[in-house]
Amino acid sequence: MRKGFDTRLLRFLARNCVLGILVGWSVLAGMLYFDVAGFGTVLFNAADRWLALLMAAAGFAVTFGSLAMGTAIFLLPKEY
Repeated sequence: MRKGFDTRLLRFLARNCVLGILVGWSVLAGMLYFDVAGFGTVLFNAADRWLALLMAAAGFAVTFGSLAMGTAIFLLPKEY
């Protein structure tokens, strides 16, 4: 018989992924608010501004979520 599946590591990764996504979206919001390098102007003057915003949000979510999960894994002690 199979014992219960230990989900501690999956919950740990999911928590760090969500935290990374929130940080990424905060960075994106700051870049848009302060119009860093004209990024906000270019994005909001696009023909399909909602699609451009969705693609930027997805890119920042993937990048920062992956970064947070990778950092969390590397900072784990040798025996979890």
